[in-house]
Amino acid sequence: MQLTTIQQVRCPECDARSSVSIPDRDLESKPSRSAAAFGEQTKVTCSNGHTYWVQFS
Repeated sequence: MQLTTIQQVRCPECDARSSVSIPDRDLESKPSRSAAAFGEQTKVTCSNGHTYWVQFS
């Protein structure tokens, strides 16, 4: 059984917190206003309507 790891990230625009699913609990998440050219990432929209990317490394 695979467990999902959830982590809180802050919006780079307004500092609102959002929950994201992390593919591996050993990865570090980094919010960004733009998508990366490569690597694992997910698109997030905060409670204030700002859309940003969370990249995992």
